[in-house]
Amino acid sequence: MADTTTTTLTEAIPTIVASALLELDEGNIVQPLVTDVPFPGAGVIHQTPFIRRLAAEADDSLASQAMDAGTSDETSPSSATVGVHASYIQLKDIAALGTIDDMAAVAGQLIGQSLVVRKDLDLVTLFTSFTTNQGSSTTTAFAPADLYDAYGSLRRYYAPLPYHLVLHPTQIWSSTGLIVLFDNSSDAIQSRGLGTVGEDFARFGFAGMAMGFNLWVDANIVYNTANGSGAAFSRQAIKNVRKRDFMIEIERDSAEVANKIVGSEIRGEAVLRNLHGNEMQFPSYS
Repeated sequence: MADTTTTTLTEAIPTIVASALLELDEGNIVQPLVTDVPFPGAGVIHQTPFIRRLAAEADDSLASQAMDAGTSDETSPSSATVGVHASYIQLKDIAALGTIDDMAAVAGQLIGQSLVVRKDLDLVTLFTSFTTNQGSSTTTAFAPADLYDAYGSLRRYYAPLPYHLVLHPTQIWSSTGLIVLFDNSSDAIQSRGLGTVGEDFARFGFAGMAMGFNLWVDANIVYNTANGSGAAFSRQAIKNVRKRDFMIEIERDSAEVANKIVGSEIRGEAVLRNLHGNEMQFPSYS
């Protein structure tokens, strides 16, 4: 006897493919936290000069003081060069017609997602440019003093509130991470009370603020061997310069029987006030 099975009827059984799921990326974490600078008109280099403060005198015989943009506490000028950031997909007609999902829409989503990631990567890369580094270790875990020192450094140089702390996930959730400061162990910051940071971590696994900083998680922070550089900063620590915002264009390529789908934006970034940011270089794991 011969049974009729899925094997014998392989060619006759339709294959149903579920809707495509995209690989996930980290979102736009840092850009809303820094200084936004529209840069219309001519030019590709945006410069922000800093003019040194004056010193008031205590008598009526005054000495003239020059307005000096060359000896500021900050690097003057802060210079950002804008450039094109883009992604491109050539979508063949037969591929678009032969798939279940709207592949043009998926292409647009992928392009937009790639540019968001590119922007966040460019911004978090600037964290290593801050002169003050509260960590610089591949093995030493977070200690309360690291956040005290970062907060004090920002206040010392007149950085306006609010302050933000952006860290890689494993700089928060690991045996050397920020979470150990609030785990109620003998050497932790004592925060057992209702509504405290320790309770938030214990109940939700996350706290929106820690020791004066708004806490943000960004998996785009890059690791060099065993550690990576997050940052504690105020808004004017970094500037994001926008020449032209995101644009999607579709061009027909008849010879290839396809549509060219291009997404692009023109922007740049730079450290604006070096003293308004602290690098937080710590291990990513125990």
